[in-house]
Amino acid sequence: MKQSRCLSSSRLVWILSSWFFLLPLLTAVGQPLNRLSLPSQGDSMPARPASFHWVAPSVLIPVGLVLSPDYPNSHFDRFYIQSKIQAKIHFRTHADDFVQYGPAVAWAGLSVAGVKGRSHPLDRALIGLLAYGLSTGVTLGLKHTTHELRPDGSNSLSFPSGHTANAFTGARLLDREFSSVSPWIPLGGYAMASSTGLLRMTNDKHWISDILVGAGIGLLSTEVAYWVYPWVKKAFTRRKHTPDLAF
Repeated sequence: MKQSRCLSSSRLVWILSSWFFLLPLLTAVGQPLNRLSLPSQGDSMPARPASFHWVAPSVLIPVGLVLSPDYPNSHFDRFYIQSKIQAKIHFRTHADDFVQYGPAVAWAGLSVAGVKGRSHPLDRALIGLLAYGLSTGVTLGLKHTTHELRPDGSNSLSFPSGHTANAFTGARLLDREFSSVSPWIPLGGYAMASSTGLLRMTNDKHWISDILVGAGIGLLSTEVAYWVYPWVKKAFTRRKHTPDLAF
């Protein structure tokens, strides 16, 4: 039996609340981080507009939410899309449980191998931890708040896709750090991340809305991590070097 096809009140609360979180970030789009930017290990990386990195999540998350409700007699919802996928693809695999970590393994492997990236190794590691922490926290919070039934009915932890969020977090980290080394590195990361999302749908574990929002969360978490880390680092360094006052 299909779950209610309208947005639940709990998800609506999350959507409205997210805008209070996103609005101050969106005001920074297009603003350079020149005051608190991380030291780069090289100047060969091609410059991209600051707003470039925010485009994909700002598109994926709203589109995923638009696809969530049921539109009677329409092909523009998750139920119709999922039924077509299941009608044409008849196989199950556990590959998605492993492919989701592919971008993260590549990111860590290149770092351990000493490949020069955008940030210094310690900064890179801390940014990665922050990105995955944000992605995991938001994903788990939504799962346990929205209680969305999976397409196969196995449980109510469908929205959003944690596998896809993990994969796109790693893919964005690869892109941010190593795109100047070779364009194939981020392309490979995004290919693995996209494959993860597709496999979650063919395995009947997620709706397309779960996949799109999960991908957006992964990308957005990495961007937020890069955006706030310089401030966190500066605040921590300032506190660390502040002498204790004796009374």
